[in-house]
Amino acid sequence: MKRFSLVLTLFLSLTIGLLVSHQAPAIEKISPDAKAVEVINKLLAAFSLTDSELRLKAVIPLLHKSMYTNDGKDLSKNVKDFSYKKAVENVKFYSIPAVITEVHKGNVTAIGFKETAERGRTDKYFVGKKDAKNGRPAPIHIFFPENGGEPKVVNIGSL
Repeated sequence: MKRFSLVLTLFLSLTIGLLVSHQAPAIEKISPDAKAVEVINKLLAAFSLTDSELRLKAVIPLLHKSMYTNDGKDLSKNVKDFSYKKAVENVKFYSIPAVITEVHKGNVTAIGFKETAERGRTDKYFVGKKDAKNGRPAPIHIFFPENGGEPKVVNIGSL
């Protein structure tokens, strides 16, 4: 019994020591990329359009192809029914041009699937509201293709 207690104590001590000594990677804050800010400003302006057809036509080219339907002519049902719809309702809380409060640098990764798959880095841009009393800045994820293509929105966040 003493041996079991000793082994258990040793195991717990090592486990706790490892957990305490392991540090989560720090978020690297970077300066906003001018092209990404331009995409965000265009996105906010597009969401502000009152004509639903013009709005959709203005938004689609700003989003990554992984957010489209298979034919690439419309937004996927999930995007349209949730984040797109919410952004249309909430864009009134944001200034145009956008107020970028901070940017978190992302890692190089792949997004999409099969024909929409693409490698690149996704950074998180935080867009402040006109009035801070209306809530925290909304994260908008901007994808920078590894091949140097134009940045695209891959997540509208909680706009």
